[in-house]
Amino acid sequence: MNQAPVIELEDDPVPVVKVIGAQLKRALTEASHRKLADELAGYCFALSSTTDPQKVSVDVGRDKITIHRGIAAQARIIIHLDFNDSSKKPKIVGLLRHPLIAIKIGKLLEPPPQDWVAETKKYWQAVANYPRMPRAIRFISTTDPVELRLGDEQIEPEVTISGNAKTLLGLANGTSVFAEIAMAGKIQIETNVEHFATLTEVSIKRLLGEL
Repeated sequence: MNQAPVIELEDDPVPVVKVIGAQLKRALTEASHRKLADELAGYCFALSSTTDPQKVSVDVGRDKITIHRGIAAQARIIIHLDFNDSSKKPKIVGLLRHPLIAIKIGKLLEPPPQDWVAETKKYWQAVANYPRMPRAIRFISTTDPVELRLGDEQIEPEVTISGNAKTLLGLANGTSVFAEIAMAGKIQIETNVEHFATLTEVSIKRLLGEL
C-alpha cells in the first residue's frame, strides 16, 4: 500500500488513545510500517497497562485504523505492558493462537529506524514558533561527537541539552516528556525555569499528537 490509513480516534479521546494514535501516525510515514498495517487489516488488538487501569484497542482496517479506550471483544491479541518502561518484557495473550499476527503487531508498534539529527531538525521545524520557545537550542550527543545547534545563529543558545543519541531521538520524535527524562537524569540541561516549562509543554503536546 502506498497511502497510510487514516488514524481515527474515539470521540473525546483519553490520553492513552492520543498517545497510541500519534505513535502509529508517526510510524506509518514509513513504507515498511504501511505494509504491516496492510497485512494486519481486519485484525483488532489491545494494549493493557500493567501499572494502572489504562487500556486501549486498535482496530486495523484497510483504509482506516480506529483507536478507542478499553479492550474490544474482538481483540485477538492483548498485550499487557508497562507504558512507561519499554525495557520490561510484555505478556502477550493470544500469542500461541496467532503467532504471526502477534509478531506483526509488535513490529507495527516499534518505531522505524531514525537518525536523531534528522529527527531533531524536523522537531525544530514543528516547534520553533511555539509561544515562549527558546530562540536557539544546542543539542549534544554523548554517544558520538556530534553537536547540533538550531535556531537563531546570531545569539548564544538559550538552552543546551546533552544525552545519548537514543534519548535525544525520543525527545525529538515525540515519544518522551522533557521534564520526565530531565528529572530521571537521562539528559543534562542548561536552561531557565520558563524554557524548562515550555519544552515540557511542547513535548507533552507532541506525545499526544497535538503538535
